[in-house]
Amino acid sequence: MGNSDLSKNYRVSLTFAGVGGFLEAYTFVTRNEVFANSQTGNIARMGICLAQGNFPMVFRYLIPVVIFVLGVSLSLRLKAAMVASEHHVLSYGQIIVITEMLLIIVTGFIPAGRMDILATAMVSLVCAIQVESFRQFGSNSFSSTMCTGNLRLGTERLNKFFSTRDRESLYTALKYYGIDAVFAAFVAIGYRVTCRLGTKAVWCSLILLAILLLGFSVENFSFRR
Repeated sequence: MGNSDLSKNYRVSLTFAGVGGFLEAYTFVTRNEVFANSQTGNIARMGICLAQGNFPMVFRYLIPVVIFVLGVSLSLRLKAAMVASEHHVLSYGQIIVITEMLLIIVTGFIPAGRMDILATAMVSLVCAIQVESFRQFGSNSFSSTMCTGNLRLGTERLNKFFSTRDRESLYTALKYYGIDAVFAAFVAIGYRVTCRLGTKAVWCSLILLAILLLGFSVENFSFRR
């Protein structure tokens, strides 16, 4: 992969991280403090509720975990189907982004309250599809919906730089930290926007997805032409 391709790939990664951060704040603010991205938090809370005997809350935190598993499985099946098929109108990236946009549009219509579980499930499905479908910039794996793995991999590259003085390791470390920084920035943006707009705030993430869809569409058109 050339430098220009890597740069474009990294910009896509940053944009997806922005989507992930925004959605994390959205579900936390409007959907009873349930995380749709980071299932570690939901699993931990599920264990605490189980110990407390609060079984309705166990169920509430279990749903996004199960939906996340289904979303990853769906993404894998779609990828396999497209590899097996030689002819398809839309690229893999276009299909994934369009799917995310449709799910997010539906989520914005779900009122707060009793339907929070459904809304959280929809966002969990979006995040699962995204994290499985777009997981690399260049040869480097990353996550656009959670930060721990990026922090670990970035720190590994940083320590490699200190040991070998390899500048490429330093650049890669900074890119990992950059992804987490963008994620955090959009958590903050998502929090402020969601506090102001409520459940409809999720539609603001469509702006980032529309930018990605445009990029994938131009790329696909150029390739097919």
